[in-house]
Amino acid sequence: MSLSTALTLTETPQRIDQAWIAAMPKEIAEDLFGVPAGSLVTLFARPGKITALMNLAVQTEEARQREPGWFLEMPSDLAAAAGFASGSLLTIYAKHGALRVEVLPSPSPAIKSAVERTLNQYGEAFEEL
Repeated sequence: MSLSTALTLTETPQRIDQAWIAAMPKEIAEDLFGVPAGSLVTLFARPGKITALMNLAVQTEEARQREPGWFLEMPSDLAAAAGFASGSLLTIYAKHGALRVEVLPSPSPAIKSAVERTLNQYGEAFEEL
């Protein structure tokens, strides 16, 4: 007797033409996500949505408990492919062994200016934290 598995598709697979790969910076990968440095995140664009895939099987148990997040500026071609404004930000969270992606609008010039002032004034304190 041999083992077999029956698969039933719940939706028709669709081809995705747009995909981007980002390597996590060492500090984000090791210290925050608990995965090896250089771990890759693959981003897929669909109209109005971006999804991400990453091997979280190697994630440390401590990182799983923290549910880490990573913020990065979305490349303009990725934003255009998904229908978001140029300069939008991606937030990628690891939760329960899966990645969740949210898109935040581009920060206004006033917010960028305020952040730069804060970093200039308190940058050393932030580094110590």
